[in-house]
Amino acid sequence: MQQKHYILGINASPRKNGNTETLMAKILTGAKAQGATTETVHLRNLRIKQCLACEGCRVSRTCRLHIDDMQVLLVQLKAADGIVLGSPIHNYNISARMKIFIDRLYPFFSFNPENRREWHSLLPPRKKGLIYAVGENPNPKQAGVVLEAMRLPLETLGCEITGEFIAAGFFEKQAVLKDEALLEQAHNAGVNLVKSLI
Repeated sequence: MQQKHYILGINASPRKNGNTETLMAKILTGAKAQGATTETVHLRNLRIKQCLACEGCRVSRTCRLHIDDMQVLLVQLKAADGIVLGSPIHNYNISARMKIFIDRLYPFFSFNPENRREWHSLLPPRKKGLIYAVGENPNPKQAGVVLEAMRLPLETLGCEITGEFIAAGFFEKQAVLKDEALLEQAHNAGVNLVKSLI
């Protein structure tokens, strides 16, 4: 019997039941339709402090200054076969919570002690990723660097991005539920994420 894939969704919106969260649910429903086990982490509910650039985690592989929820999240990320990152667009970029989360991924980097510009990822290989963002501006070209800010960190850690999209023109809570095409796109993105793991 084929082992179930584990898909971990990271929702970086501070709004409960907002559009980012609603689309995450649709994406993971698509993943479940392919037999995956899914879990959603809402960063707003976690206690994750910002990185202070002490670089202690380069040796310990975990943060020495902060004992917080990131220690558990790092374990979940290692276990996940697929990672979904969703963020609202804040000032042409990811939300502050997503930025703190990404900065705290530093323990996954192993640097050459003789040349810190040489490194490799400690994140287990063959992981797949999916990224998306939600913004009020109806012009997706006004999304700024939001997708790039999520894509590059995952790719740098060896995660292959299977899909990405911007949901443009949504602000009121659950407004995305009125857009059937977008909901189908989100569902299919979850389906394709799991299919890419087979």
